[in-house]
Amino acid sequence: MRLRRRYVGIDINATGLTLAALQRERSMSHIVGIRQESIDNVFEFSSQRPNVRDSRRFVEGLRRGIDLLAPGEEQLALSLPDRTGRIYLTEIETPFKSHQEGVDILKWSLKGSLPADPSQVKLDFQVLEKRDDGRRRCIAAAMALPVLEQYENLIQEAGLQAAAIEFHALSLVNYYQRRYDLGDEFIFVGLEKGVLTFKYYAGKILAYQRVREGALSSQRLFHELNRTLAEVQAEFPATRRCPVQAHVDNDLGDEIEKLLTASFEREVKILDPQFKRQAGPGTLESLPPGGALAAALAAAESLM
Repeated sequence: MRLRRRYVGIDINATGLTLAALQRERSMSHIVGIRQESIDNVFEFSSQRPNVRDSRRFVEGLRRGIDLLAPGEEQLALSLPDRTGRIYLTEIETPFKSHQEGVDILKWSLKGSLPADPSQVKLDFQVLEKRDDGRRRCIAAAMALPVLEQYENLIQEAGLQAAAIEFHALSLVNYYQRRYDLGDEFIFVGLEKGVLTFKYYAGKILAYQRVREGALSSQRLFHELNRTLAEVQAEFPATRRCPVQAHVDNDLGDEIEKLLTASFEREVKILDPQFKRQAGPGTLESLPPGGALAAALAAAESLM
């Protein structure tokens, strides 16, 4: 009898590989396994150079995690650290007739900020808004080919295939958008150990984003939030009043909610990731819940 398919998402982060496996149950999905493969000193995250310093340990950790969570599965979806590529919110004035033509136009217009020479960059985009004057507002993602191809080649070496690749901050927001009606206009803040995500949506369209990676003390975090707010409020005054919704990792301490309230000068809704509602018996015991797990689950859901 053929076993029911398991959908596997992997968030790659400073501590290693966070893996999550899902199964579909009618119109719902539930967690059938999660795992952390701690592979220290394997990664050096960069948008310009290959990230994996120890290919053997990466392949072994990946293969071990898949064999334990989803034996027989060959496809997976990846969530990568934001610093491994670039995300752009930009406008295209030049009309284009095909997706590839749009890629070429964006590479030309963004050539000064791409992570590598345009010929050595993989770029994809999505049109967020078409305006009356013919301009298109787009979100574009770019990765240098040496970075992307190393991940793809090592995954293939493990006997697997990366069917979808996304950046961590987008995976984190996608996780919550599938579970909550966040509204037409809102600010989303993600606070994780070493990662600050700030996104502003207007009319359900991403209008502003900033991701800051690195160790952040409470004082530094307060400074970063205030700096970001000053920048976004100058361009979008409505952000002074719109709702604020946040993901906060459990291990960041009880003072975070007060810090958010002080920064935004209004109530901030801390979102419940609802891990327990999706988990089978014992599945959450092997991994502390947090943004890495949410991103891995969002990656797995992208395969469904």
